[in-house]
Amino acid sequence: MPEDITARGLDTVPNFYYRDDGLKLWDIIHRFVDGILRFFYKKDSEVQNDQELQKWIKDIFDYGFMALNNTELVKFVTMVVFTCSGQHSAVNSGQYDYGSWMPNTPITLQQPPPTTKGQSTERTMLDTLPNIGTTAQGVSTMWLLSKQSCDFVALGQYPEEPFHEVQTCEMIKKFQEELKTFSETVQARNATLAFIQTYLHPAAVENSVAI
Repeated sequence: MPEDITARGLDTVPNFYYRDDGLKLWDIIHRFVDGILRFFYKKDSEVQNDQELQKWIKDIFDYGFMALNNTELVKFVTMVVFTCSGQHSAVNSGQYDYGSWMPNTPITLQQPPPTTKGQSTERTMLDTLPNIGTTAQGVSTMWLLSKQSCDFVALGQYPEEPFHEVQTCEMIKKFQEELKTFSETVQARNATLAFIQTYLHPAAVENSVAI
């Protein structure tokens, strides 16, 4: 995410909560991933000698990054965790909020959209936008996709207890504490906003994609 924000020239755009909250969440996840990986892989040679891990990295290297000259395990794992949690929440949770007003995201168009500004009328818009049945199907789909699942597990919570080592358990506790602190920051900021920003609020971010 940090590189993507910079590449798109969005570093200094004011009131850009996706960037602000996303980068904060990225940093918290990155520190957690870095600690866990350094616990299990003490040195580079252990990473290099893990054949299953190397095959996974090669797949990313060949197909995800078009064979760039270097690889960073911590960065790759952070990308996976962030994409399946924070990034998914950012693009998924707001679908209904945005798309429930159908002209924002019409499911179909019944004729080509206008190509010249100022030429549309109420009649041409009604003739172009989808009918009521198609609209209802599309809006209901967006509602289902953005609705919190019944088995929701928040980011940083591990009910299956995958780690049992004292050190990893301490890292998870620190991870949860950082998320809690960030959550409080988001809540305080949202209290000052006319339209609150909750899509990257840690309490609303799922641990992984549930669909």
